[in-house]
Amino acid sequence: MYISKEDKEYLIRELQAELHARLDGGRKNLIVPECIWCGKTGGKLGIYVGPEKNGKVFGMAHCFSCGRTCKDINRFVEEIGRSDLQVKDTAKFTPVEVPEFFNLEEDEIDDELVVVEMPESWKRCFKNPYLKSRGFTTDDYAYFPVGTTRGLNFKFDDYVVFPIYDDGDIVGYVSRHVWSKQDIDEYNDKAKRNNKYQIRRYNNSIENDFVKLLYNYDSIIEDETDTVILVEGIFDVIALTRKLDLYDNHRIVAVCTFGKKISDAQIYKLQSKGVHDIIIGYDTDASDAINVAADKLNEYFDNVMIAKLVGEGKDWDDANFWDIYDTFSESLFTPIEYKLSNVDGKIR
Repeated sequence: MYISKEDKEYLIRELQAELHARLDGGRKNLIVPECIWCGKTGGKLGIYVGPEKNGKVFGMAHCFSCGRTCKDINRFVEEIGRSDLQVKDTAKFTPVEVPEFFNLEEDEIDDELVVVEMPESWKRCFKNPYLKSRGFTTDDYAYFPVGTTRGLNFKFDDYVVFPIYDDGDIVGYVSRHVWSKQDIDEYNDKAKRNNKYQIRRYNNSIENDFVKLLYNYDSIIEDETDTVILVEGIFDVIALTRKLDLYDNHRIVAVCTFGKKISDAQIYKLQSKGVHDIIIGYDTDASDAINVAADKLNEYFDNVMIAKLVGEGKDWDDANFWDIYDTFSESLFTPIEYKLSNVDGKIR
């Protein structure tokens, strides 16, 4: 069915007003807060409003909760009681494949989370020798809650524990041992030979899969945060926030994906907040992983850039302010530019 550009724009505006919907980060889908069929809340109903190509049809609607799909815009507007929005066209509707946005199976985009209890005896702290050695400031303690079990829980002795929040709820935690990796490896080598207990560098929560989580996610303000910087770990988030003074800057927010990959659930969560632009800030020695993430993100967001950290620092935590400043002012690349700069397998 042919729909003019003017009619599409009119339909989008009307559907937004009627269903209290909003465009996602890539401006290709309307996210509806409550499903018209099953009543599920949380933005599970999506309406595709992007360009019609590769089998994608304007106005297709799908609910990730009840699984119901409507492939005809005229039938959909009739179901919501807005027959006045039906598009007149003599072309016969032909069923097509569900577009990319709706082709994710429900378990792949399942963002349901359970509330997690912090380790027994955990208490928030505002002073810690290990965190001081990592450069923690008063603002860091205020903006990024962290604590210890104060020697009252042997499973978490010598760990600092960061809660992970999602919509105000604790949905996980990352527990980092205060020893260096080298010291832990040396201890574990001896412990292994003597059949003694070995130390884990990280002792994290297990209730929710980390592919569903984003650290610092609650700092993203819906329809206010334009740009998100994706990094690998919690300390990268805190270092970037501190060194670029992003504490109260809601336009740009650093979040971590807990590694060098971005999942469908994490993409969905960013889209649901209306994020438009993504900067990938993974360690630059992982060019293959960066290329995969960039290609995936490019399908869903207006602009995707890759930051190549300049200077001698291995990551954001090691880098000084001027190297970070130079990175964001002079060393941002599009996915294509990044691939070309690594064509010989080396970062230039």
